[in-house]
Formats: sequence, C-alpha cells, structure tokens
Amino acid sequence: MDLAASARSFLECVDGWDTFTVEAASPAAERVLGAAMMLNPDLRGGCSHRTVILDVNIASGTLVANAARRIRESTNAEWLIAVVINSLTDTDLRWSIDGVDSLFVCNQSSEVREGGQRADNGVGVRAR
Repeated sequence: MDLAASARSFLECVDGWDTFTVEAASPAAERVLGAAMMLNPDLRGGCSHRTVILDVNIASGTLVANAARRIRESTNAEWLIAVVINSLTDTDLRWSIDGVDSLFVCNQSSEVREGGQRADNGVGVRAR
C-alpha cells in the first residue's frame, strides 16, 4: 500500500463534501487517515453527526459495519458514509453494509455499471 497515494485518493474522493469527521475502520485505515490529515490539516478524526468511515480495502464489509455500529451507539448520526480505497473483489453495486447510508469505492475502473453513481475516481454504491 502506498500511503501517500492512498491518502490522496481518499481526499480526492471526499473533495467538496460538507463538514464531517473521519473514523478509521481498521489499523491500516488509521495510517491512511493520519497521512490524509497531514496533507489536509482541516480534516478531523473521530465521530460526529456527519461521519465518514474510512477503510483501505473491502471484501465483506465487516470492518466498516463494525465501525458504523460503534458510531451509531455513541452519537446521533445524521449520516454515515463509508469510503474505501480499494475493493478486493469486483464491485457489486448492490452491496449493502448495515448502518452505512452510502458506500464509495475510490480506486475502481472508470466504467460504471447500470444503477451506479460515479464518485470522482471511483464507483459510488448505494448501501441502504
């Protein structure tokens, strides 16, 4: 994993989004979040009523779902959006992760299949 490239990919994916905090779903995501915070000092970690859950890879969504559960238990979340840098499997636009309002996979081919949204350099997946 190229830490700087992953941090830049995450920042590109969330560029232009309203104020939010970022919660890492895994130890690897914590490192990416730290690098992203160095590149963008305005980025804030932790959970709030508008939280982005960051993870580096996704296959089953278990780590993201666990993070969503922890956040929803500790705060009155307005929305939870998961941003994942890479997919370990083919992106399935029908993916659903409990507790997450939307899922964005940043590093995917630019081809978007029917029913999906494009997110800057990746594929957006509706999770609810």
